[in-house]
Amino acid sequence: MTLDGAYRRTVLAVAGAPLVRGFVTRAGWRLGVGRFVAGESMEQALPALQRIEASGKGIVIDVLGEFVGDEAAARQSAARIRQAMQEAAEHGLEPYFSAKPTQLGLGIDRDLALELATDLAATAAGHQGHLCLDMESSGYVDATLELFERLWEAGHRRISTVLQSYLHRTPEDLERVLARSPVPDLRIVKGAYNEGAAVAHQDKARVERAYRELVYRAFEVGGHVNVATHDERILDEIGAYARGAGFGPERYEFQLLYGVRPGLQDRLAGDGHRLRVYVPFGEDWYGYFSRRLAERPANLAFVVRGLTG
Repeated sequence: MTLDGAYRRTVLAVAGAPLVRGFVTRAGWRLGVGRFVAGESMEQALPALQRIEASGKGIVIDVLGEFVGDEAAARQSAARIRQAMQEAAEHGLEPYFSAKPTQLGLGIDRDLALELATDLAATAAGHQGHLCLDMESSGYVDATLELFERLWEAGHRRISTVLQSYLHRTPEDLERVLARSPVPDLRIVKGAYNEGAAVAHQDKARVERAYRELVYRAFEVGGHVNVATHDERILDEIGAYARGAGFGPERYEFQLLYGVRPGLQDRLAGDGHRLRVYVPFGEDWYGYFSRRLAERPANLAFVVRGLTG
């Protein structure tokens, strides 16, 4: 295992400890959660969302939540997302949303998740928006792809999903998605969950190589690729390739996270690439925040500075 892989697994393991979770949950905003999470409500997130759109960048809105425990919680979670879609449209924001299927009850009942995802896809489309079904840990890949396919077969076209380059299985999953007609939009990420060697590459170079292979294969088939990484070398390489191939925004865009490398975001947008900023908000921010800390030591260093004043 590489040092990067060991770092990620260590941080995620520590974050899972109840004492750590309790402390960070109580002190989170003093520790710097606000760097990566735009607030706990749509009202708190609005200034950041409006500022990003005013700068010429696009947005992806994530009402945070995952792994609900019962049907009532799933319905409440879906209602919060639906309300946020309506509020985004009312404030003149593009209602482009990302949702985790487990917050819609995928881990409880697949038909429940389909019901709630169908409603959200229809709501997004009604506002000329978009719904992306995010990808979670490896145990949910099959169910998430099935949910996406059932929505697609029902005629929903303002939807997309996500594939993770660190999973061994992803090249086959990519072909499964690309077989759809028309080819769906697809976000490609490296992956941020604590996965073992049996299911995921542990070597950083292999994850990066897999990432490139996935993007270029999707380009080859004619899909629209949402290139979601903060790896500057990969972004510059893919940007140069897209420019050389004459691709416009109908073929690709870059998607980067709120609070992570804002200077890079400004440079890419300034170079004329279409760019969206993934902006999360909500009370259930701990899991998302933990994964951001696990991605880069610089993110953890930011929190340590908050602890030491």
